[in-house]
Amino acid sequence: MSNQKLIRAKRGIIEPIEWTEYTGEMVNTNLVIRNGQKIQETEYYKDKVKAVPRGNAYIIGNGPSRQGFDLKKLETTGQTYGCNALYRDFMPDFIFSVDTKITTEMCKNEVGLKTFHYAPSLEVNRPYSKGMLHLIPNNPHWISGNVAFWTACVHGHKKLYLLGFDFREYGRNQNNNIYQDSENYGERHSDTVFEGWLKQFRDHLKMRPYCHFTIVHDDPPEYLKNLQTGTDLGNSSLMTYEQFNDVVSNQSS
Repeated sequence: MSNQKLIRAKRGIIEPIEWTEYTGEMVNTNLVIRNGQKIQETEYYKDKVKAVPRGNAYIIGNGPSRQGFDLKKLETTGQTYGCNALYRDFMPDFIFSVDTKITTEMCKNEVGLKTFHYAPSLEVNRPYSKGMLHLIPNNPHWISGNVAFWTACVHGHKKLYLLGFDFREYGRNQNNNIYQDSENYGERHSDTVFEGWLKQFRDHLKMRPYCHFTIVHDDPPEYLKNLQTGTDLGNSSLMTYEQFNDVVSNQSS
């Protein structure tokens, strides 16, 4: 890293990422003690997915704003990326999990034999994965929904539509997540905007200025109307589900 880039990194300045084809990466696999010394064992994980972008990238979160939309409409005009318990109702082309409990459930149900299942290296190396998990490429260590759009960009997608990305919970006795109160989700009673998750998305807008991100939402809160921070790169927008239906229908015809 150049001195100038190092200074910018220390100041928290987000640098654009130049897209290159992902082929794999070196991963820490085991920490051992030999002759009183800690030795980090590593292994090169070759990319076995070899994804090729096709059409739009549809990133499916599990926020309640997408409830009622038929996800099957998306299958003919692009590739679908989802996370966690989405597989119970809809099997996307690529699915992501970062939490051990839901990853264990998904491996038990052999989700990775039905689609490409991505997870962190810690989960990939657990015995229960049985070779069904793929490494999140150059993992930014974000939440599962956010690593879904991260990976879609790694795959080479330039046009992304985000459904069910609310970046918040709405409060006690409210519909806060489509899978709340189910196994490995539990209760959701907070009334919180997840600023950390929202920052990850805003940072990603700066990392991928050559990609366009459209959030689909019928009643977007104010923070979704102000996604850009600093210089407006013009690579984010909002769209209603009616407008989104028109986009998908026109591309299907």
